[in-house]
Amino acid sequence: MATSTLKSPRFIILTLLCIGITAWWLWPSSKPGLRIISAKSIITMDSKQPRVEAVAVEDGKIIALGSLANMQERWPNAEQLKLEDKTLTPGFIENHLHPAMAALLLPFHWITPFEWELPGKQVPATQGKEQYRKRLKAAADEQAEGEWFITWGFHHYFHGDMSREVLDELIPDRPALVWHRSFHEIWVNSKAMELVSISEEELKDQHHVNIEEGHFYESGLLLGLEKFREYIIQTGRFMGGLEQVVDVVHAGGITTIADMANGMFDLDMEWQAFKWVLDDKDVGFRTRLIPMADRMGKNPGSAEAILENDALLEKGNEKLKFVKQIKLLADGAFYSQLMQMRDPGYLDGHHGEWITKPEKLEELATAYWQAGYQLHIHSNGDLGTEVVLDMIERIHYKHPKEDHRTTLHHLGYIGPDQAERIAELGVIVSANPYYLHTLGETYSEMGLGPDRAHYIFRARDLLDEGVKVSLHSDFSMAPAQPLRLAWVAVNRQGAGGLQMANEQAMTVHEAMKAITIDAAYAIQMESEIGSIEVGKAADFTVLEQDPYKIAPETLKDIPIWGTIFEGQVYQQ
Repeated sequence: MATSTLKSPRFIILTLLCIGITAWWLWPSSKPGLRIISAKSIITMDSKQPRVEAVAVEDGKIIALGSLANMQERWPNAEQLKLEDKTLTPGFIENHLHPAMAALLLPFHWITPFEWELPGKQVPATQGKEQYRKRLKAAADEQAEGEWFITWGFHHYFHGDMSREVLDELIPDRPALVWHRSFHEIWVNSKAMELVSISEEELKDQHHVNIEEGHFYESGLLLGLEKFREYIIQTGRFMGGLEQVVDVVHAGGITTIADMANGMFDLDMEWQAFKWVLDDKDVGFRTRLIPMADRMGKNPGSAEAILENDALLEKGNEKLKFVKQIKLLADGAFYSQLMQMRDPGYLDGHHGEWITKPEKLEELATAYWQAGYQLHIHSNGDLGTEVVLDMIERIHYKHPKEDHRTTLHHLGYIGPDQAERIAELGVIVSANPYYLHTLGETYSEMGLGPDRAHYIFRARDLLDEGVKVSLHSDFSMAPAQPLRLAWVAVNRQGAGGLQMANEQAMTVHEAMKAITIDAAYAIQMESEIGSIEVGKAADFTVLEQDPYKIAPETLKDIPIWGTIFEGQVYQQ
């Protein structure tokens, strides 16, 4: 029997090709032609022209700004986008976010001390040992028998103790893994441990693994991820999580992100996943990739490792690419209270940890400094910061460099004497203010005491010394919501309502700079993004309210209408 022409493989292929070509031709360009965008007010973050009524945009770039009448007179036939009751700001910038980490965690079951509101995911607050264990067991019981159970969000100060024994009691019939709120620690049960083998040789120099407790933390987390990789990182689940990351970033009004630890799991795998998802024409933000120094090459810090790093700079495009910047890690996690603290240390007698021992950290930092890379250094406690600053002083003395822009990330707690030294060394700061909100009240009672816990994130000390300060979420360490981060920096309010060290607060304008132009400066993009000026990318965050004309305590509640990325509208 003859095959119908309409059903022939050749006809189907040609039809699909024609549909594809037509769809491509009709699809709106990500960089539309000449367009005038006007709003109730446009906040430029340019001190020479702080507010305007309208901007003219062409091929994804800003070509003019000023009054609407002037724009219309110059280009009477231009397409117009009138957002008459909206306020525009420069597109928000998230200069420290982990898309791979978030893609991994988002599909798992979240049980957290405080509630989360995410696109398609609402997480209630869970506090107290009994309540946590009840919710943990119920969530595990909902899964099919034998399936792995993985949860994120556990915090010992809010949820009690955790161990292999506890997990065996609550979840005895399937492999289970509990991920700490810090991401720097995991616990697994016996069913999980039975699936892997760990030799004495692997543990010989590893101080951050307790097999009996099923506990892998700080540097030991790498071993845990290596051993449980095939169960934790599954392609379909990871790609689905990455799609959720896109929604999270868009919901936050963000138009640029920096992956501040690329290669966290696997450099090649992450690159392929990001090319597939983040480089898509429908994604309304750009991504800059900054690898981890200790993941580069067989011998991190060697000439060969740096050559490997250099080769990455040839990959990608303006939407997704590597840049000549590198990530290093000093002391332990702030959420785990493993940051390194100066005397009197921790009030309960425990001690902090080094993720990278100081001598190795200096070896890596020196190698990349000499190779012309900007250093981004994870530093949390005042002792961790002291060691890092000493290191930078030595390196700079031996190898002087103008405008090195070494950036301290997180900077949970510094002493009152350290802001001046940060300024003197030409170091800048990308801080996570959310530590104060979620941990300030609890750390006042446990570990630090109020004299230090209330001074988490000394913004005013840093700003008064002339240090450039930006804000980041380190998502999922904080919500990827720049306005919420700005709200914490301005109001310094804990989750329980306590306001702490108000003299360290930022002004609204300083906080808005910290999520726009100063955030761009920290990743060397201030000439391209971060303010609304001629020649820069046409990136805008569209707000339903003016952040300068509302009560500062409502900053976090401003609805985000959407974003404009390189002139293309992405409405919520």
